[in-house]
Amino acid sequence: MKLEGLLQNVDYTVLQGDINKNIRWLSHDSREIVSDSIFVCIDGYEEDGHAYIPAAIEKGATAIIVNKYVQLREKDIAVIQVDDTREALASIATKYFNTPTRQFNLIGVTGTNGKTSTVYLIDRILKGAGKKTGLIGTIENHVGDVVLQTSRTTPDALALQHLFHEMVKVNVNNVVMEVSSHALDMKRVYGSEFDVAVFTNLTLDHLDYHETMEAYRDAKLELFKMASKIVVNIDDPNGAYIIENGTADQVLTYSCGNAEADLNAFDLVVDIAGTHFKMNYKGGVYLVSIQTPGRFSVYNAMASIGAALMIGIKIETAIEVLSKDSVVTGRFETIESPEGFHAVVDYAHAPDGLENVLTTIKEFAKGKIITVFGCGGDRDKTKRPIMGEIAGKYSDVAIITSDNPRTEDPETIINEVEVGIQKTDCSYEKITDRVAGIRKGLAIAKKDDIVLIAGKGHEDYQIIGKIKIHLDDREVVRDYFKEA
Repeated sequence: MKLEGLLQNVDYTVLQGDINKNIRWLSHDSREIVSDSIFVCIDGYEEDGHAYIPAAIEKGATAIIVNKYVQLREKDIAVIQVDDTREALASIATKYFNTPTRQFNLIGVTGTNGKTSTVYLIDRILKGAGKKTGLIGTIENHVGDVVLQTSRTTPDALALQHLFHEMVKVNVNNVVMEVSSHALDMKRVYGSEFDVAVFTNLTLDHLDYHETMEAYRDAKLELFKMASKIVVNIDDPNGAYIIENGTADQVLTYSCGNAEADLNAFDLVVDIAGTHFKMNYKGGVYLVSIQTPGRFSVYNAMASIGAALMIGIKIETAIEVLSKDSVVTGRFETIESPEGFHAVVDYAHAPDGLENVLTTIKEFAKGKIITVFGCGGDRDKTKRPIMGEIAGKYSDVAIITSDNPRTEDPETIINEVEVGIQKTDCSYEKITDRVAGIRKGLAIAKKDDIVLIAGKGHEDYQIIGKIKIHLDDREVVRDYFKEA
């Protein structure tokens, strides 16, 4: 493939060399360069990719993409300057893999909470309708029937287009993916052609990266400028902004109680086993049952039904699939104890997510609510006291413990969470070791109590410093129950 052809959709300046040359591969990692490759220099948080130009040339790079003026002694090396190397990487990768998103329906889901659950529910509806699917998300990636592990919500641009290419090769006809605000801001999905975009909600999170809620919202908005059809939660105050500033041809809205919405849920009945509700759509009333409790689960269900409708799947099919299979790993995952209380493992790691889960439990809890939770290190610090106050407001007892402390001191994080819980009357304890914290929460529970273990959900690891160790909240719970 010719370099000049790969640059077709890129605004660039040739600083040196010939762009009429064959290209075998491209990467932003100099270690992955082979002969006749393009090396794309990315400015990262800790390192500048331009520093690795000599290493890339030594490995066989014959073209370098830069965002600053660079002249090399090796005059046979093409140097191409662009304004944004992340955008250029995405554009070139899309071209290199022959724009794979034109070969299938692509559904993107974004929002603070509910992305993972909604993606899985959409995927199950698609499969139930006889579609061959691909899935890209926080828990794992699916290429048809093959399951791949993942380390981030949305892969980088090159990995993403490569993944799409693999899906095309096995004749996948529908792909559903989580799209994070980081991915949108870093141009990871640039060049992808979305058929449907779904907006779940927008609440406090990621201000360590975006700094303001407006910047966070506008990063999310970019997805709704890339899709021809959008599905929007209009109960969220940002829903109207998304609709007004997006560029879609078709809009489908959903709500709990707003009769103006295309999908409107009402008469919710919630218990530990799930949720039942009625839903209006085009003058008809449908009965929907899902196996996850809570109003937030109703929103996820409607978002998934809305996405399915947008690509032509019958509403009856979507409802039937959800009634049979709507549990998502690590999302309000319940485990019953021999003593008659329940543990609930959930990924809630932001204020709104934690409040949603706790208010849901409050609706049907017969005994005490015991909450075991923490906050991640090297992440938004502003939410720590807020989450502490939320836990204290809705819990009878709280155990503040470690989440993924990363490079921060775990006890410092716990103390910052404690500031919020001290504003409430909740009885609490600080236990730095997460396993010990979970076991303490289970040990004090009695019949009819509910122990919420929040923050990590599906994760089977804990990051302490820069080391990842095995830790699965669900395993800790099941081991404790076996001992009991």
